[in-house]
Amino acid sequence: MKHRFFSRCFVVFSIALLSSASLRGDDRIPVQASLVRSLDAGRVRVGDSVLAKVSVKWKSPECELRQGAILKGRVVAQTAHSKTVKNSEIALLFDSGECGGAALKPLPLTVAAVMAKDPHLDPAMYQSAPLTDAIGLSLNGNTRSLSTAAAIVFHQADVYRGPSSVRPGEVSGIKGVQLKVGGGPEGSSILSISGHNLRLEMGSELVLVPNVSAGKTSSTIDAVGTGPSPTIPATPSPNGTAEPADETDTCLPPQCSVALTTGEAESTAASATLSIKDLGYSLVDRERLGFDYDSAVVFLGEKNLLFTFNPHVLIPRSHLESRFAKLRVIRAVLIDIATRKILKSVDWKVPDDAQYLWSLGRDRVLVHVGQELRIYGPDLRVEQRFALGGALAFLRASPSASYFALGILQERHSQAVHQELLDAETREPEEDVEVKVLDANLHLLAKVIHSSRAAPPVFSDKGEIRMQKTRKNRWRISEATWDSQLRNIAELNSSCEPKVTTLLPDFLFVIGCDLQASGKWYRVLRSTGKPVLKGWSNSAELEQRVGGTALGNSFTVGIAVAMKSIDANYAFRVGDIAAERIAVYQAQNGDRIFSVTLSSPVPAVQAFALSPSGQQLAVLQRDQIAVYPMTMAAQH
Repeated sequence: MKHRFFSRCFVVFSIALLSSASLRGDDRIPVQASLVRSLDAGRVRVGDSVLAKVSVKWKSPECELRQGAILKGRVVAQTAHSKTVKNSEIALLFDSGECGGAALKPLPLTVAAVMAKDPHLDPAMYQSAPLTDAIGLSLNGNTRSLSTAAAIVFHQADVYRGPSSVRPGEVSGIKGVQLKVGGGPEGSSILSISGHNLRLEMGSELVLVPNVSAGKTSSTIDAVGTGPSPTIPATPSPNGTAEPADETDTCLPPQCSVALTTGEAESTAASATLSIKDLGYSLVDRERLGFDYDSAVVFLGEKNLLFTFNPHVLIPRSHLESRFAKLRVIRAVLIDIATRKILKSVDWKVPDDAQYLWSLGRDRVLVHVGQELRIYGPDLRVEQRFALGGALAFLRASPSASYFALGILQERHSQAVHQELLDAETREPEEDVEVKVLDANLHLLAKVIHSSRAAPPVFSDKGEIRMQKTRKNRWRISEATWDSQLRNIAELNSSCEPKVTTLLPDFLFVIGCDLQASGKWYRVLRSTGKPVLKGWSNSAELEQRVGGTALGNSFTVGIAVAMKSIDANYAFRVGDIAAERIAVYQAQNGDRIFSVTLSSPVPAVQAFALSPSGQQLAVLQRDQIAVYPMTMAAQH
């Protein structure tokens, strides 16, 4: 899902063949591709398939390869190092590629040069281009043209550029490896090394040309341009240089407050409790890696509460629904808080286990049902619909819900290639995601293709929030605005990639990893980068969840505490959660308005919500929903 940004610049080569009469002009441009999986002469066998991912788009009269297309080859010959065999060799030949689509078509290619992978490449960092840079938008009255967007220059860290040119048969950056172009069986190229087994790392760059036999290539391959790659390199820290100060770490009253810690939470009597046992709700105790979206609470106005949950009933499936492996029924119940009466109840079929419900402010919600998005009004009636046209990969809203970005997954490869990539990379293969930008009424504003490896966009009301790694443990938060500006918000220190979300208009919620301890810090930042709230969680605290009000005057932070420390990669059960503390803070200065500790929390992401005015807090518990009044401070 993405256009490439902040990335290593790859060289695009042109090659002249001595027997140029046998090749048309377009055929003389070589293909550059990176290995999908490492190759080791001691492990591979003759006939094993070899996959490579095209780094720069390529075109000939017979084939057009997009960036990210897959080339398929095979091991033609192999010799492992041993006591009696000094040299280790692998002979490679590529014979097909994804020309113009998902199907593999004949495409005989010879490996002409090899380059080591980017030494700064971090496979965990995969970032899309800003939507403001990729497309022209008309948002909030600001119209941008494609030519204006293309002229934007973003400040970025220094990147590894690799060699500007290589010679046929050259191996750059891999000590001791030699390459004999077209000198192996069937016109394959032979890679060899002496003294140990030959190994090419995943990400090694191959320069390939239409099939040639040995001795027919010219003496140089010259660089003629540059193109982007899919990852963001980290610029290494100079040895002995201390980490620079974290601009967001200084929290000074009265503009900033320290968050509630374990044991500080107060208990306040609920103004109303709504029993939910008779609605068909029951909390299923199962192993889980994180909080889920099986249930949710949200206000529809100040007087009504919408409670949604999975009743775990048998689901009759239509022919089209049979392809949804995670299809579930979500029951939505609209409740009058004062009278505790059920005003309306409907069942939705949701095709996945991801988030399906988003608050749009005072009395409207957005819901993912089947293959469409729906906007429901205060009486739970459908007001707008939008057909998705595919599987929903993500949906992100601006804080005021004035526009949305949604991603529609599009399969890039055939089923056979998909499975080979899955086996090679041990993760889901990279796919295309069509990102659509919609306004508050679900009207399409723009669309662009991104990569499934990139994180979904994070929207402010003025543009898109970006997170860039500038050096080891150092990160920059910036805002790419719809009017063509790039504004730095803050620089901070974290030993993991920080997670950032927009909490309220002009407020961000950021979670990062402590450089000195095993816990995590979290902060609420103004759009200026100055903190409003600062907190820290130890390894026994599971997840930090936040929510805000439609008026933007207050926000909530909820933290579940486990019985004991639980590694983030290990599953937990409901019984492993000791308690949850929820606090409400003023947006102006981070002062705490209200706090409560729950002994029977529900492991759901949307288990609590503030009313639009911030005067009430609804909290989902094991068998009831409790509604708490806020103090008078919450109304100011």
